[in-house]
Amino acid sequence: MDLTGQSFDDTTRMVALQSRATRSMRARLTRLTEPHILFPALTLLFLGVVWGVTINLIRVERAGARTASSAAALQFVNTYEAQVVRALREIDQTLKIVKYADLSHDAGAALSDLKARALLPPDVLFVVRIVGRDGAVLASTRPAQILPGVDSKYLSALRESDRLWVDQPRRDPASQEWTLQFGRRLDSPDGAFAGAVLLVVDASYFVSGYDASQLGKYGMLGLLGTDGVFRARRTGETFTAGDEVNYATAVPGADQEDPTVSLSDNRWDGVRRYTGAQQLYEFPLAVIVGLSEEEQLAATERSARVYLWRAVLGSGLLVLVTTLLGRLSWQLVRSRERESEATVRHALRGEYLAYHDGLTALPNRSLFNKLLSQAIRQARRRAGQLAVAFIDLDRFKQINDTLGHEAGDELLK
Repeated sequence: MDLTGQSFDDTTRMVALQSRATRSMRARLTRLTEPHILFPALTLLFLGVVWGVTINLIRVERAGARTASSAAALQFVNTYEAQVVRALREIDQTLKIVKYADLSHDAGAALSDLKARALLPPDVLFVVRIVGRDGAVLASTRPAQILPGVDSKYLSALRESDRLWVDQPRRDPASQEWTLQFGRRLDSPDGAFAGAVLLVVDASYFVSGYDASQLGKYGMLGLLGTDGVFRARRTGETFTAGDEVNYATAVPGADQEDPTVSLSDNRWDGVRRYTGAQQLYEFPLAVIVGLSEEEQLAATERSARVYLWRAVLGSGLLVLVTTLLGRLSWQLVRSRERESEATVRHALRGEYLAYHDGLTALPNRSLFNKLLSQAIRQARRRAGQLAVAFIDLDRFKQINDTLGHEAGDELLK
């Protein structure tokens, strides 16, 4: 068995296969460079890059805006919590001072003495009053104002606890404005329930720090009781109080020390906000701050629209340019093809004229010599024989020179 010959044949076949594969690959690459394939492919590639960068940029900016909105809501919650706690502590401190003064004075004298010493808050915003054990008003810093007594159920709550009592919001009979009452029980010398000291304030006082330039038109500040009743809530120029919500839903992190921020549709008005809430440690209240998602992302959405318009215009310009370049390239290729075809036709025409008679269009002596040489070489390769027949036409040249092409054709017939 000739292993050397077999190995040579295998190598030859492998080289032939590789050569065919190379030629096929070159043919594919050459086809890819054709204008009707190359320019559409480049257009799609560039469009993919443009739109990919645009969409990714919009996505990154939106994510950054959402993170910034959550951080802003958290900061507002902490600030609002500090403001409310400070106000509540001042109110509670006032109630404690009045309670202490009531031990040594009667109700009217106690308030008069404290007011003279400037130990009470300004009565422009706050009303301090003392009620007896039956709920009747005994003294007030606004004696001319008609003040109702305290309901029995609230009086019962004051009787049973020595902690700060926070009433639900009520409408003032005279102004029809929402007010809040805070109270502490008063004790007689023997420790029995002797009434209560109350402080009344406009409920809007707790959301008066609403700044539209920071919170927007649809932001929200709210003071919510643990009973699920809003003591005060403001959105833009709209103030409300007394609405009831589910406290666990409104303040999901009530048992956590740090405030929580979530993006959700607020149940009380249906606006989607970044809402932060924090229950106050010392008081039966929670603060809630909301930032409208639409307002917080407005600048980002405007930028996104600008980016999209730029991408659309850029894509249109890119398609226009590549279309023009593709057409020019196609025209150039077609022009080259026509030139090549003309060159081939010219070469074929020249070859035809070189081997044919211009008058009779018959093969001439040059073609005869060429074909004869080829036949001789072929016969030698095949070790064969070759015969040449010679035919002479009398006076053919004279007839051809004098009578021309038609006479020659008739003579040949």
